[in-house]
Order: sequence, then structure tokens, then C-alpha cells
Amino acid sequence: MNKVFIDTNVFYNILFETKLTQAARKLLEDYEECLFHTSLTVVNELLYISTRKYYQTLQETIGSYSLRRLIADEGYPASIINGIQRLLKDLEVEVLVENVRYQDMIEVANYLKLLPSDAVIALTCKHYNIETILTFDEDFKRVPWLKAVP
Repeated sequence: MNKVFIDTNVFYNILFETKLTQAARKLLEDYEECLFHTSLTVVNELLYISTRKYYQTLQETIGSYSLRRLIADEGYPASIINGIQRLLKDLEVEVLVENVRYQDMIEVANYLKLLPSDAVIALTCKHYNIETILTFDEDFKRVPWLKAVP
């Protein structure tokens, strides 16, 4: 069975109604016969941006400093944590342990002109022999060992 990596933006567009929600759902449907994988970096990003969206919707935060204060005072919203956990469970997503050396991350980020977290994701896919990533991030199209879909 083929392995597929799911990027943060696909999960986000499933959790929150956006202009890309239908496209995200279609991606998952098109690849439903595959084994879904993601990484701790993706879960980290998803928790952060979903929490930021939650508090912005309540008009309780503007920047990263105020978000840090809210998290320190209030914690992460249970609906966000539960939503992420439920989504990963429902899709049967395996969260991979990242086995990336910092030197490799810096080299790949610099050579392919990726953000550091994207370099970690790309190297994690390479480590686990995952050739397809479901993402709306065009930067992954520069990674020669990955097929970025759509």
C-alpha cells in the first residue's frame, strides 16, 4: 500500500471552513486507499495556527506575544486539541518520529530555499520513503524526491 504524507495546510482546511476545504476533502478522498502519515512538526504547526485562529475568532489575540500569554493563562482550547486528535484518529494518520540532523535540515533548507520546518518535513518523507505529499504549499514542488499534490 502506498504511503502519503499530509501537510499542515490540508489538515487546517479540513478543520476550518475555508475556500480550500472542498479541495482538501477531495485530496483525502482521492488518496483514501493509501496509508496516511504526518509528523510532529505538522502537529506542532497545526496546534499553533488552529489555536491562533480560535483566539482571533474570539478577538482575544492579535500577535504571537498575546497568543503566548493566552496559552499561558488559558491553555489550549479543548475543542482544538480534540478536533486535531479526532481528525488524526478518523483518518488513521500515523504521526512519524522525525529523524533529521540539524545539519541536513540547514543544507536542504538553504539548497531548496525552504522554510526550516518544510525542510524537516521533506527530510522526514525521505527517511520514511514517502514519495507523495498532499499539500497546498507550492514550495514542496522544489523537492526532487517528493511529488507534491495537487
